[in-house]
Amino acid sequence: MKWTKSLYLIVLLGFLACNSSKNDPNQVKIIPLDNIPIQEDKLLIDQAILLGSDTLELLGSELRTVFSKHGFFVSNYNGPKAIHHFSPQGEHLGRITEVGEAPGQVLRFEEFRIHGDTLIVNTGKGDHIDLNFFYIPEHRLVKTIETEASAFSFYPNEDGSFWLYSGLNKAVGDYRLQRVDQMGKVIEQRLFNDFNDALIPFTENSFFEGGERLLFREPLFPEIYEVQSDSLKLAYEMDFGSYSIPNEIWEIEDPFQLFEQLNKNGFADSYSIFENEKFFLADIVLQREGDYRKELLIIDRVSGESRKIEITQDNFPEYYSPFALVGSHVLFIAYAPALIQRIDELNVTEEVREQLKVLVEDSNPVILYGRLEK
Repeated sequence: MKWTKSLYLIVLLGFLACNSSKNDPNQVKIIPLDNIPIQEDKLLIDQAILLGSDTLELLGSELRTVFSKHGFFVSNYNGPKAIHHFSPQGEHLGRITEVGEAPGQVLRFEEFRIHGDTLIVNTGKGDHIDLNFFYIPEHRLVKTIETEASAFSFYPNEDGSFWLYSGLNKAVGDYRLQRVDQMGKVIEQRLFNDFNDALIPFTENSFFEGGERLLFREPLFPEIYEVQSDSLKLAYEMDFGSYSIPNEIWEIEDPFQLFEQLNKNGFADSYSIFENEKFFLADIVLQREGDYRKELLIIDRVSGESRKIEITQDNFPEYYSPFALVGSHVLFIAYAPALIQRIDELNVTEEVREQLKVLVEDSNPVILYGRLEK
């Protein structure tokens, strides 16, 4: 994800008033980020999967990655041309879809998810989205649903319906969170959208599978909710400390002045969230006056122990892009040239180091398994 001044100017123009039911404060996990110790030793990487390919398309450091029993699905974050399918062992199985106008292609895509044997791709159409369904074993488009709502993030439910999140842009619709049925018809609306119609949605994932529950967040705000059948239940609340945004900043009407004040104050975002029975992780972005860094927050849900790993793209690129939580491992996708430069400093097993020594500058990215157990 790239954080630019222009990107924030179009989205940071409102204060979130989330419409959720009242929650028992005893059930909400407050996370004081500044008080959590930084772990000096980085996570040990004890497994690596080198992704093979017939293309040089995936040489960028900004990638979207999804993992399932079918393997890894990867595309560029900016200007993607295709979604590449790799086996669990890293073998390139081809492009499951490409951007284009031919049959089986999509004009563009913003997010993709796996549901069973299907890859679902969100295609924005201005005032609404289409959901495209690809049968993974055959890399074949089997159907497209035209929905009644516009959104950039979505989640498929077991009953065939979909949650859609459209962001703060009033022009996209009267509600930020909606549910559509199997035919794309709106059947439920939450979070009334009372923001400026000049705002453009901030295109990040908003839905995350958390063990046996669905977690939801709106970009740049500290609350993380559990989506329930009839309400949003506050599950976690981040205290970003010195990076918290004072309410008075949102009273500034001029967007340029707002951004300057916001950048001076600093801001944080839980960019990605991962949870299972054992762990809760958050990939947190922190920015202030041109200083940009990340922290990987790790909470042991059994013992309650919390720790952080401080990450920069230059110093620790191997930990920069987490994309999945599998058991007691967090999975990262790493840029091959960056691994080559740090090959002797990487905290990896000797077996992994030997695997990485075959990398060259134009190698495809590498999947790394970071051990969360100490």
